[in-house]
Amino acid sequence: MNRIAHQLARIHRLTVADYRRMGELGILAAELRTELIDGEIIELPPIGQPYAGSAALIADRLREAVERSAVVALHEPVRLDEHSEPRPDITLLRPGIDGARVGRAEGADVLLLIEVADGSLRYDREVKFPRYARAGIPEAWLVDLGGRRLTIHRRPGPHGYADVMTPSGLGAVPLPLAGLQTADLSGLF
Repeated sequence: MNRIAHQLARIHRLTVADYRRMGELGILAAELRTELIDGEIIELPPIGQPYAGSAALIADRLREAVERSAVVALHEPVRLDEHSEPRPDITLLRPGIDGARVGRAEGADVLLLIEVADGSLRYDREVKFPRYARAGIPEAWLVDLGGRRLTIHRRPGPHGYADVMTPSGLGAVPLPLAGLQTADLSGLF
C-alpha cells in the first residue's frame, strides 16, 4: 500500500457483537473453529490428539474436584472486552452460571482459564495470556504438552501476570476456590 493510501486507510476491528452476529447468520461456518482477538478473527487448528484427550482429562478431573463449587466449560468463548472473545480450552466459572450463560461468559465470571498447548504454545503464551491478564482473569494455566509442563499464572495486571510458577507435582494442584480444593492431574504427561 503506498503512503497516501496508507494515510487514508481505516482499519475496522470487529466487535464481539459483530463476531457473534456473523456466527448467527452463518457467515462463520459452525464447524470452523475461530476466536476473536483484538477485533480480528483467528482460525484455530483442528482438534487432534493428544490435545483432545488431555483437555478432556483435565476437564473431567476439574469436575470431580469442584463438584458444585464451580462450573467447568470446555472450548466455550469468554468475552474479555469489546474486541476480544477467545475460546480457551477449559474455563472454570463462578458457581451459579446457568447453561445458557456458559457460552456467553464474561471475564468477571471466570475463576480460572486453561490453555492446552500442542503446537499453540507460543500463541497461547504471547497472544492470549497477556490479554487474560489485562482482562483481570485471576488465574490461568498453560499446559505445555510437548514440554510436559504446567505453568500457573496469578496476579494479573496490565503488563501480564506477576506470579508464574511450575508446580513440583501434579497430584494435588491447588484450585482458585474457597477452601483448599485441589485437582489431581497426575498421569497428564
